[in-house]
Amino acid sequence: MQPPAAQTIVITGASSGIGREIALRLAGPSQVIWLVGRNQERLDEVARQVTARGALAKVARLDLADLDAAEVFLRETFPAGERVDTVYLGAAVTQFGEIKDTLPEDWELIYRTNLLSPIQWCRHFYADMVERRGGRIVLISSLAGYSGYPTATAYATMKAGLLGLFRSLWHEAKSHGVSIHLASPGYVDTTIYKSAVFRKTTYEDIMGQIKKLGFGSLTADDAAGRIIRAVERGDCEFALPSYASLMKWVAPRLPFVIAGVHSKIIRSFRHES
Repeated sequence: MQPPAAQTIVITGASSGIGREIALRLAGPSQVIWLVGRNQERLDEVARQVTARGALAKVARLDLADLDAAEVFLRETFPAGERVDTVYLGAAVTQFGEIKDTLPEDWELIYRTNLLSPIQWCRHFYADMVERRGGRIVLISSLAGYSGYPTATAYATMKAGLLGLFRSLWHEAKSHGVSIHLASPGYVDTTIYKSAVFRKTTYEDIMGQIKKLGFGSLTADDAAGRIIRAVERGDCEFALPSYASLMKWVAPRLPFVIAGVHSKIIRSFRHES
């Protein structure tokens, strides 16, 4: 029996959360896994675990909001003709606070990290995938891209942008043999909440508000497993877990249901009864 063909996988946001767990789940013999993120210490730890599973780990410490640095990295590390089989674009940041209290720099950070960066990386790898008529790009989005999220408006706005990117690019890509996927999780227990920008609120208050909504949170490992399985099944646009899948369907058809959830979020944020 022939050994499986070597696969090169690039994962952004690989130092923690869903990106980290995707890397660990995909690691195995014959895999080359690029781990891209901001925290060198955490990246090195993920690399050790990836290597222990038999894969070749390559680490790139990079702030994806720095588009110029990212462009240099992409051009030098993955020049035209450098084969990459699968790209998971999972890096993201968030911000909590009413829009009246957000600052221009909040929008700039989230715009560059959550929307411009995925576009940049998607364009770079997609061009080569089109040339060889094969490859896969997975955009890690959010249920907020469908439903909106008052008090996290900048985050929801950029995730809605990813939805537009996916729904447009999917139609272009299919005739070139390139697979484009959009994964939209609901609440996932990751460090994105602790590292968020908070305006007139706190981490503790936000986590209390999320808990009151009653939806529950997936672990990052569970979310990663569900995403990988859906992608391998060939699912192109999906939300997880089941409540997110339902809300994805409901949002454009029964907006008053989503409005009720949003009203509860705002009341809780403002500490209203």
